[in-house]
Amino acid sequence: MLLIIAATACTADRRTQRDTTWVAHFTSAAERIEARARAVGMARLHDARAEQAELRGWMETVSKEMALGGAEAQGPGHYALGCGERALGRDAEALTQLEAAWNAGFRDPRVAWVQAQILSERYRVLRMEAIATPDPDARKAREQDAERHYRKPVLALLRQAMGAEYPSTEYGAALVALHEDRLDAALALLETVTAKHPWFVEARLMRADVFMLRAAEHWRFQRRNETGEDMTAAFQALTEARATAESFAPAHLGLARFEAAAMTLVLVRFGGPVVRARVDEEESVPAKAGLAALDAAIRVDSSHAGFACEKARFLTMLAERPNTYADFLSLRRSAVETAQRILELDPASACGRIEWTRVMVQETEAVLKESPVDFYKLQKALDLLEAVPPQGRDLAFHLLRARLLHLWTEADLQAGSWRVGSKGWKHQEQAIEAYRSALALEERVPAYWVRLGELLVARASNSTAKDVDEYLDQAGMAVSHAMEGGGTKAPEVWLLWAHYEVAYALRKRAQGETAPSRFEQAEHHLRNALLNGAYNPTLHHELGLVLLEHARETWEHGGDPSTLLQQAEAAQAQAAKLAPTLDLGKFGPAAVHAARAEYAWWRGADPTEEAERADALYSQARPFFRTRKEQQFAGRMKVSHLLARHLLEQGRDPEPVLKRPWEGISVLGQISQDPVLRHRATGAMFGLRARYVARTDPEKAETEFLKAEKSYEEALKVEPSNRELRLEEGHLFREWAVVRKAAKQDPEPLLSKGLALADALLKERPNWPEALLLRAAILRTKDPASAQAREDRDAALKANANLAPGWRRQFPEDGPPAP
Repeated sequence: MLLIIAATACTADRRTQRDTTWVAHFTSAAERIEARARAVGMARLHDARAEQAELRGWMETVSKEMALGGAEAQGPGHYALGCGERALGRDAEALTQLEAAWNAGFRDPRVAWVQAQILSERYRVLRMEAIATPDPDARKAREQDAERHYRKPVLALLRQAMGAEYPSTEYGAALVALHEDRLDAALALLETVTAKHPWFVEARLMRADVFMLRAAEHWRFQRRNETGEDMTAAFQALTEARATAESFAPAHLGLARFEAAAMTLVLVRFGGPVVRARVDEEESVPAKAGLAALDAAIRVDSSHAGFACEKARFLTMLAERPNTYADFLSLRRSAVETAQRILELDPASACGRIEWTRVMVQETEAVLKESPVDFYKLQKALDLLEAVPPQGRDLAFHLLRARLLHLWTEADLQAGSWRVGSKGWKHQEQAIEAYRSALALEERVPAYWVRLGELLVARASNSTAKDVDEYLDQAGMAVSHAMEGGGTKAPEVWLLWAHYEVAYALRKRAQGETAPSRFEQAEHHLRNALLNGAYNPTLHHELGLVLLEHARETWEHGGDPSTLLQQAEAAQAQAAKLAPTLDLGKFGPAAVHAARAEYAWWRGADPTEEAERADALYSQARPFFRTRKEQQFAGRMKVSHLLARHLLEQGRDPEPVLKRPWEGISVLGQISQDPVLRHRATGAMFGLRARYVARTDPEKAETEFLKAEKSYEEALKVEPSNRELRLEEGHLFREWAVVRKAAKQDPEPLLSKGLALADALLKERPNWPEALLLRAAILRTKDPASAQAREDRDAALKANANLAPGWRRQFPEDGPPAP
């Protein structure tokens, strides 16, 4: 890149009292480099690589002369080389040369002046990137870093530069004012500079940056008019800078950075975001103007990998917010081409690999909910990232890697349930570690803690996980970090907190304890989330799910869940209203009706109406992904088995309702289902069939019971610790034993199996009412006068009186009085 440096940045008056020939010689060389660079930059837009080669030739001459000049030539020589590197747009190399000049004893104010300009420009670039950051917490962190790393160093260098000749005293004062956060004063001084020195393009660029910084301040306080005025003024300053020096790449880059920042400045009006981008009759699309500016910079030097990197980042930034899917495809294609060009220019480039990976991540995210995921593409993206050298693995790298692995985890889950040891489990573990790596570099952004926390909650909620309490503790720490700082929290933070509370409550339930306050806290957090997310259907759906779990908690401890079910239904209705075409609009209300049907059956009421409504809603859903299909199947299975039990109690054939969940499922579809779900469904179905045919054909019933046992055993091979499965199998053995006993066959082996299951469940979850009733029923079948059976029955119904009607239907001669 060919940069225009300040007119006197490297050409201040030589100190006539200094008689060092090398100082005069090398400052003259710096002057020649600067003059040539300025002349080229102010020419019409063209490919400046030939002039750059000429400048590099001059710098090679300087290097050779330094070698001949010995120690005395080193300081001023490094200074001249620093000016040359700056002219070529290699600021990092320029700083290295300038520091070498200072360390070699060349403490001329001109060295400090050039360093101050480079660091000030870097500060302003970081501030523009911060403004362009959508997440407010990440934006604040970037602003703080820019201030911490550059404010004091620049001011210190400017003090050391006193005595160097500036283009004007106002320009130096403007730099001081900027870094002292006196933006109004800086703008007033820069206006004077641009009026006196219209050729001084750097002042115009600095003026544009200051206008944008002030616009961001106005935007922060929702001063809409002032924000727009300053953005317009910034755009005008950039336009004038580009017209003044068409071959000056930083002017074009400045406009692109302006456009990126402009698209992020928003004000909240009428419940939605209003983008405060530039309004210009000739060019109404900021993205188009930004890309045109980047193309102009690349035209100045098409061999500069840094320019291509800026374009790739701009394209992937736009791809995060496309107007249409066609726009997304076009942006993705251009971004990939640009990333490939970066790697052609610099095969070791971290930027090329990161931006190419980002495109593949974006593309996979876009199709995740609509079509099958290309796992080969995910592997290719990960391979690209893994090839980034260690020195390129910054925060952006770790965040993108975490995002990729998190996405892969979601894709694994969409393709089917995963368990400990599966690929999905491995990818989730890698995603957790990637977020921890990112948080080790940046822990101030709540969104990063939220993503880590959600993964940890999901891990703790996995039925096959072992170290559940450890994952919950880690998730709790993530919640604490996400909530730090006070003030209004993003809905995602409240949602994580709600998920954590529910996971904790379910863990307590699994241990035989109760934690209703946790469900209440989760509901409270979700209502807080809805304060800023009232139009988000997922939040209403999540609230409905929490209320549904709270209702179950209430039911399992003998309470009336009716009010909570009404609230859950209202929340799901709102979710369905906001997203009528999404599956959650069917699944949410269906789950509420299924719960009502279940509780009605336990109370001895007719569950048919609620069960039929649930089945209708489940069947109306049109899920694409396997997990949603399995959720649909599981829902229909639950209500069909409930209806089948109700029909059995009436002496009616349950076969018609047992067939419902399998309607429309091909053999291939059955094979692709989650094995636990499939075997559990067939186990329950065969068991219900066996109970019906046992009335007329005990031999056939025996065959059906054997099929049921085999199904449950197959499911337990996959999830041997699944308590619900073991409870169902225990009931199967008791019901089978009853049939055998009626057929004058030995029921004892079956009763022993069932009793062993019940004892194991109660050892794991003491005082679990359902397990107590299972054991009581088995003991009652063995010996109607069993004292242990009565003790277990009484303990179970004391813990949950809602189970009493079901027990009385099972053992009418032995049931306790109605509560």
